[in-house]
Amino acid sequence: MRFSIEDMTALLKRHELSMPQLGALQFLRAEGPQSVSAVAEHLALSRTATSHLVERVVRKGLVHREEDAEDRRQKRITLSDRGRELIAEIHARAAASMEALLEPVPKQKRDALDRAMRDVVTELERATPEGTS
Repeated sequence: MRFSIEDMTALLKRHELSMPQLGALQFLRAEGPQSVSAVAEHLALSRTATSHLVERVVRKGLVHREEDAEDRRQKRITLSDRGRELIAEIHARAAASMEALLEPVPKQKRDALDRAMRDVVTELERATPEGTS
């Protein structure tokens, strides 16, 4: 089973999500609770556009928006259980697709590819200054 662009598009349509909304969910999953400003910066959107985006995913039950405990003027955006489940579904489908795609490749080569990709990720993490991911 291959998880194609068409499959991703259908999944987004079924959940009535845009690519920027998905990007916000992925960002929150990777980085944890964030301010609207941090989400806006990550997505390269205006704060106003991001506020509207956040409002839509709050209404869908995919994120929670709460006052920041340290600065009540700020809002913290966190992924809800439903949001985590959706991201987990997307990741699982993409992983299954990649597994099926690589099935004809001998296990020894797949293992070598896995080690190489992990090494690349480690190097990228080392090269990325803290707070700029």
